[in-house]
Amino acid sequence: MTIRPDNSQTTLENEILLNRKEAIEFLEIPEKHFKNYSEFSCEIKRKKIGARWYFNKDDLLAWKEMKDDRTVDLSLKEYEECFEFAIKMAYSSKGSHGTGIRGARSEVQMSDDFIMGILAELGIKKFLEDKFGTEIELDREVHPDHITPQDFVGIHDNGVVREVNIGVAVKSSKIKSCYNVIDPLEYENPQRKSDAYIFARVDLPSDHLFRILRSHSFFKKVKDFLDLSEGFRKIEPLEKVPVWICGFNYHGEFDKSDEIPGQKFNGWRYIKSVSGMHNSDQDWREFISRL
Repeated sequence: MTIRPDNSQTTLENEILLNRKEAIEFLEIPEKHFKNYSEFSCEIKRKKIGARWYFNKDDLLAWKEMKDDRTVDLSLKEYEECFEFAIKMAYSSKGSHGTGIRGARSEVQMSDDFIMGILAELGIKKFLEDKFGTEIELDREVHPDHITPQDFVGIHDNGVVREVNIGVAVKSSKIKSCYNVIDPLEYENPQRKSDAYIFARVDLPSDHLFRILRSHSFFKKVKDFLDLSEGFRKIEPLEKVPVWICGFNYHGEFDKSDEIPGQKFNGWRYIKSVSGMHNSDQDWREFISRL
């Protein structure tokens, strides 16, 4: 092993190893995200040499290329369509159905929860079509009296739309999240459980609604104040929403646990980390063959 005096890079058996700081700079992601991906989900591989952790540059490059290849950008128009649907869901008579993980939610909180899931569904639809030429149908009707147990309601096959052969659930979370977490109701109940669970990270800013309103007449004073004042963050425009398709698992592949790193559940959940998901091109082709 050779360590340069400035500790800029380490070489080990023809490997180029980066330290933590260098790896974060190479991947161009926030430090918090890097910590989660390397320590919690373990999707970013690392090795310990002495008292320090190092990261193989080739492994980092492969991870970065996979992330880019699995990320779909949704347009502002697509975001607006999803948000419209989320508001309708929040104001439906079953708007607060959910699984009870977060307790009672206001209409604003519910619409925020709904839009993440809807954006993920649309991102996966575009991913399967762009990457594998497979067009699936999503349920885009608001049902005030019930919820649709499965997210894929059809697939285009030889010029016609038919029902899918397996139940598919799309699960979403924030960009820093490392686990797909399934409530027992959606995993054990015969009427709610799915054959496959797809997980996507949605890079939706927490202030996305303000970004949309930044040009509205009643919001203009606030925007102008923030733009002209020192010490205040500006309200940036919302130009796109990246959806990162992390992978999928079949029913029966999840682990049962009462916690994930940094979060204790109120009861049991079914979990799977991103590093344990199927996500190769062959995995996706095999999944599509089951639809």
